[in-house]
Amino acid sequence: MSAALQRRSLRARAPELARVCRRVLVVLLFGILPASLLLAILVGSFRSGTGAWAIDFDGNFLRPAHEILRGVSPYHPAELVHVRHAVAAGHRPDEFHDGVFPAYPAPALLLGVPFSYLPLGLAEWIWAACMLFAGGLALHLVGVRDWRVYGIALLTPAAMSSVLLGAVDFALMLGIAACWRWRDHAGRAGLALGAVVALKLVAAPLVAWLLVTRRWRAAATAGAVALGLWLAGWAVIGFHGFSGYPHLLSLLTDIESNRGYSAVAYANLIGISGQAATFAPYVLGVCLLAALWVVSRRREGADEAAFLLGVLVALAFSPIVWHHYLVLLFVPLAIYSPRFTPIWLLPTVCWVVWRGAFLYTGPAERLVFMAVIAGICAWMLTRRRAAGTAETATSAPARGTLPAWR
Repeated sequence: MSAALQRRSLRARAPELARVCRRVLVVLLFGILPASLLLAILVGSFRSGTGAWAIDFDGNFLRPAHEILRGVSPYHPAELVHVRHAVAAGHRPDEFHDGVFPAYPAPALLLGVPFSYLPLGLAEWIWAACMLFAGGLALHLVGVRDWRVYGIALLTPAAMSSVLLGAVDFALMLGIAACWRWRDHAGRAGLALGAVVALKLVAAPLVAWLLVTRRWRAAATAGAVALGLWLAGWAVIGFHGFSGYPHLLSLLTDIESNRGYSAVAYANLIGISGQAATFAPYVLGVCLLAALWVVSRRREGADEAAFLLGVLVALAFSPIVWHHYLVLLFVPLAIYSPRFTPIWLLPTVCWVVWRGAFLYTGPAERLVFMAVIAGICAWMLTRRRAAGTAETATSAPARGTLPAWR
């Protein structure tokens, strides 16, 4: 009798035990695992002595900030000429300053000035914390209220690399997320996108998204804000490097465009090289612009699909693309899927070929990266068409997501 009662009691408690086990697994996968993996990667970087930790922050913001405060130009085109010759002779760019050469616009370099007054280690950690906060706020702005999305986004190699390197990607995420959130408010959308363009030129093609979707005032505001911040930033540093800035970008493109995940790198992968490969970003970008124009004329899901293509246009036109740029696609992905769905697992596939945060990659990494982007984009575009509604996931939210803001 006692054994029978115990069996019935266990059967009655089985559903509750199953729920507890699922909750524990969810906490382990989306909470403890991302935090533990990030800590392990950071510790591994410190112990290896490779210097991967915060190299983007140190090279693109902190070192230029010290030079600005000394009254010295933060731009060094003569050094880039030397590096270009060395790379042409068979050397790797990361043999020089870990492959980081200050080439951000002047307003971006000024971001490092407040950090230059702090001890190096403290400045690096505060920067990393600010970037993580910016990435989380970006997802929040587009309607993510499911904590599992934040966990799985951090678990991706792109996010881990961005944190480890001290890159500025999460700040870019925040700007384009704000632009989407307030896309029908010309002032706020233009201010957000203009600030991002002033921070990094990779976002400039997103102005085309505003134009194609007939948000004329927002596009004009973005252009005016970017230009104003550019002039103000260069005025602060005495216009050092202003006239030679296009040449500086050209030198950096020559050094790094065939590395990483740019259209030039993929052209080289399929056997196109030399001058022909340099046109690959423009060809791909124009094709995506045409697709953006066509999609924007649809009635159902046009805004979301056009925004996704706008982000793709920005990546396509960029002559230099690194793996951590993938986090920019998290913004449109979060718009389509503000709650956790299996599509959020797709960016984690890159762990299969991830060889560390250093950025120079081979064919396997590039093929997996392209497959991940293609899979994410195909899912988003077909999902919107299959939904048969013009409402977005954020304008018709599930329980616990952000209400409509149009």
